[in-house]
Amino acid sequence: MPWSFGERVKGTIAFTDETAQKLDTACDRGFRLILTQIPTHDAYDGGSFAYSADAQGAFAKYVNAVADRWGECIVAFEIGNEINGGNQLSFPSGYDPDATVVALMKAVHDAVKPSHPAIAILGGSTNMIGTGFQKKLFDAGMLKYADGVAVHPYSRHADGLPLELAKLRETIDSYGSDAEIWATEFGHDVPDYEEAAAQALKSVTLMSAADVDVAVWYALLEEQWYPNFGLYSGGTKRPMAHTIDFAQRKLMARGRATKVDVGNDMIFAYRFGSDATVVWGAPQTLSVSGADAAYDYKGQALSDSASIAISPRPTVIMGDITMRAGASGLIADTVLQYGQGAWRYFARNAQGAYDELSYRSRWYDSLFMSDWDGTLALKADGGVPARTGSDPMRVVWRYTAPKAMQVTVMGCFAKSPDGDGIDISIARNGTVSTSDIVSGGEKRLRTDLSLAQGDHVEFIAGPNQTYGGDDFDFRGRIFLQGQAGSVSCP
Repeated sequence: MPWSFGERVKGTIAFTDETAQKLDTACDRGFRLILTQIPTHDAYDGGSFAYSADAQGAFAKYVNAVADRWGECIVAFEIGNEINGGNQLSFPSGYDPDATVVALMKAVHDAVKPSHPAIAILGGSTNMIGTGFQKKLFDAGMLKYADGVAVHPYSRHADGLPLELAKLRETIDSYGSDAEIWATEFGHDVPDYEEAAAQALKSVTLMSAADVDVAVWYALLEEQWYPNFGLYSGGTKRPMAHTIDFAQRKLMARGRATKVDVGNDMIFAYRFGSDATVVWGAPQTLSVSGADAAYDYKGQALSDSASIAISPRPTVIMGDITMRAGASGLIADTVLQYGQGAWRYFARNAQGAYDELSYRSRWYDSLFMSDWDGTLALKADGGVPARTGSDPMRVVWRYTAPKAMQVTVMGCFAKSPDGDGIDISIARNGTVSTSDIVSGGEKRLRTDLSLAQGDHVEFIAGPNQTYGGDDFDFRGRIFLQGQAGSVSCP
């Protein structure tokens, strides 16, 4: 309910337009609403993000008026939308951005909470999970006036969520706050709707396990601007809609997900309640006892609940079960095992020295970075090297063999045609086995290696010759020889 729609004349609040009627209808039908209230109005502070005391007071009064009108069906106000993006927090001299946002949060809190204590006030709204951005707001005192922190964790793959959400939760806790985490928007923008549905179930599961209190898929209907997000296209129910529906009815109602240790770091299992287990991982046959039923990631029943073929796309098994893993030719995967398993991450300089990366928060995300160069970064499904060909700083994924074995190593690298490309290679104990240049599009590397226990396999990407345009997508996999599958770029 935008500020300018309800206060068309400065100082006069009236809810009479079509938007107000839509909210009336939604509430009459029993919907529960999170309203994103953006603090901009042409009549205040020149239409910029409200910074003066008068503008902030007027905005707080307006939000409270919205609560007075629709409070019975409003569960939360999200104050601002993705405020870590663009130039939203550009204020005149004398206004500190973080202190100004916190002052606005206080004004809204003080106006709304006394008469509407059940409505949650959400602050720090970020595109992605911007813990580095939000921490500055926390330093300025925002958590005193927020019931929750709003994030929009859009991603291609859900596998990076546990690390990012743990970082945010740890940061909130460090201020002695019990503020909740609300993913008021999330989704997977891929044209393969089956893959989007599979990632949706992983996101729901991982967010539940990571202490996210509310999560909302964006969007219900296909939109012109974001055609891949809609759960519905016209009257057609897309795969993601079946997944979200199934997760709400059959999984979330059982309580929060908890991780289950199955003794295999290539199998990922989470249990909702006592009798619903979501499992995915390296392709193999899982032997299950005690199962009542099994479903795919869209909630479609599987014919066999005792012997289940699992894959990187989740399966749901109902019942008080025990599981026994089978054998898989896939023994390591950079995306599935991001931040865990036998993987470690490094920067490597021109002299061949290594700096192990540490996990850090930034304005939009959290990822692995180096003390040696602030450009170099590594994330769940890609990275960026640094510098130039004369002084390269390469990004490295390193796998350490737990035992002697013969393996086939495969990597898929992809990037836009910006810059002169990246140099890529696969190495064993520092000796390159295969290499190439990716100047645009996708390129795959493959090599067979004989590994002893403790040997290192490294996927390496450098800047080629010139700096810039070196961001790339990447997925690496290691198979037992003779059982190699394929690798696709993320």
